[in-house]
Amino acid sequence: MSHGKHKQYVVGVDLGGTKILSAVFDRNLRVLGREKKNTRPELGVDGVIERVAECVNEALASAAVPHTAIAAVGVGVPGMVNQARGVVRIAPNLDWHDLPLVKLLERQLHLPAALINDVQAGTLGVKHLGSGRKLQNFVCMFIGTGIGGGIVLNSELYRGAGGMSGEIGHMVVVPEGGPKCGCGNRGCLESVASRGAIVRRVVTAIEKGRKSLVWDLCDGDTSRVRSRILAEAYREGDKLVRRIIDDACKYIGIGAANLINVINPQAVILGGGLIEALGKQMLPRIRKSAMAHVIGASPERVKIVDSGLGDDANIIGAALVARAMVETRRR
Repeated sequence: MSHGKHKQYVVGVDLGGTKILSAVFDRNLRVLGREKKNTRPELGVDGVIERVAECVNEALASAAVPHTAIAAVGVGVPGMVNQARGVVRIAPNLDWHDLPLVKLLERQLHLPAALINDVQAGTLGVKHLGSGRKLQNFVCMFIGTGIGGGIVLNSELYRGAGGMSGEIGHMVVVPEGGPKCGCGNRGCLESVASRGAIVRRVVTAIEKGRKSLVWDLCDGDTSRVRSRILAEAYREGDKLVRRIIDDACKYIGIGAANLINVINPQAVILGGGLIEALGKQMLPRIRKSAMAHVIGASPERVKIVDSGLGDDANIIGAALVARAMVETRRR
């Protein structure tokens, strides 16, 4: 291993439709420096890749770690990826199709790169460092711009026959006349309970004349509404936001109950930006809704808990993938 010894750090990147998050990790997966940028998908592929590179370089600078000390970069992407080929097959939020991301990133960063689906990254993060550490069987639900999930069975990340498992956001929870989902179907969990769906419902109500603190908190620019603004309005007792988020909790609970009934996991673990911002308020409501639909419900049967990693699960998982790639190459 001696030849690779000086390259002891890895970088994890969470490339979302809204923001790019990158962090530098030491060999114990401690964060040494981090950086955040808006993704700006409208800039096109080259523009976004340039922003990812800037974000990585700024994280390196804030960690005071030189480029030469980095062994690899791992990137989590919201969409279907072919990990072996380093290709993003489809990433709807970024409007990417069959993009050789690894090749493009390696060219831009001059570092080896590895690719993973963002939610599978988050699930790996939860398994290694979060509240899934001691569990062999659990399911993750990440509530962010969309809703994604990861399934761990017998301590292994379950990827499914074609690597597409975990699309729990597309479980149908409103069979009749549900809202249209980005995937083209109607009534998906994501269409009623993701942050995107919650924001849409809040904004539509405000536009119809409903009063809400959200309007003041975003300075009248509803395109700026993020989890933090929703959380602030919720905690201040905003009636509109409370009604819509409590409604989302009901549906997330139904989704969790379906997973519990089918898979019988030890826990359903919740993460993502919205849970980081409002977990204390949302978790009890999600639990209550889930337990109303679980067969033989009891606290011993299943735990419904927070990931323990805030919004960092994805970057940790991305770093783990980078580390795994380096170890494979050293063998």
